[in-house]
Amino acid sequence: MKKKLLNILKYLLFFLAGVALFIWVYRDVNLKDLRSELGRLNYWWLVLSFFLGLFSHISRAYRWNMLIEPLGYKPRPLNSFLAVMTMYFVNLLVPRAGEVFRCTVLSKYEQVPLTSLVGTVFTERVTDVITLALVAAVILISQVGVFDTFLANNPGVSEKIGHMTSNPYVYLFVAACIAAVAAFFIFRNSFRKYPFAGKIYRLFHSFAEGIKTIIHLKSVWAYIGHTAFIYLMWLVMLYVVFFSYPPTSHLTLGTGMVAFVMGGLAMIAPVQGGIGAWHFMVYQTLFIYGIPMESAKIFALIAWTTTNLALTFVGLFALLLLPIVNKDRSKSKIVL
Repeated sequence: MKKKLLNILKYLLFFLAGVALFIWVYRDVNLKDLRSELGRLNYWWLVLSFFLGLFSHISRAYRWNMLIEPLGYKPRPLNSFLAVMTMYFVNLLVPRAGEVFRCTVLSKYEQVPLTSLVGTVFTERVTDVITLALVAAVILISQVGVFDTFLANNPGVSEKIGHMTSNPYVYLFVAACIAAVAAFFIFRNSFRKYPFAGKIYRLFHSFAEGIKTIIHLKSVWAYIGHTAFIYLMWLVMLYVVFFSYPPTSHLTLGTGMVAFVMGGLAMIAPVQGGIGAWHFMVYQTLFIYGIPMESAKIFALIAWTTTNLALTFVGLFALLLLPIVNKDRSKSKIVL
């Protein structure tokens, strides 16, 4: 109970920090001006952005199924898609919890071992981190002046990055994790002799099987193609929002790419939906490209709000639809 309360307090503090940053960002935006600016929106571009995002979620569900099939299971695509959508919804409530929740959902309705599913999600996340790093590197090289200006305008961000990279505890933590995994593999035969350790070993083995599914993919190129498509849709769904708002309608795809990467970096913060942090990174980026400060803030508010409202409604709908489309499996249990 104490641990649960501490976790709730932790997420509440993160949320309040995000809200505080959000309030600080929009402290000087006049509500009358905001209503006036919202009246200038072309909502059809926002509708297009929604469907582009939906395509990316469908692709993510198919990519996930590609990792699950080497385990010997073939989940129904609809269940995988609905599980993915519930992930986004839960993440808006509790950061990172959605990843485990979608595994729980699919384990219940498709009888796939939960720990193996968590392993496949881990592989997905590693893929996403590598992809984002590659995209960020390409954009950083091509737009290095923009990043220099951003860091010059925000010395606090630059200082925090330097502190993280020079903090010895970060390297000690990574080394300890590597040492723990190495020790587990070296002494795994000894661990099996003990009942509790044996159970831990089986769970870890199941998790590792989920990770190793990437080695046994039927088509590596299809997996790479889905990954590229997901990121392309994420980029374009942000880019088309530029056209919905007159002050940003002239911006180029290159600007959209930089804003996309900066927003992606903000999502690393353990805050629900990146509230506050995402707005800050995006409006600062647009300001560098010559968009007036207030207009840049309003654009960030429009893009973030429409995306997260869509995820909330579709995710909630998916949560309600799952037991209906699986009424023949309503008594299924989660498989560990």
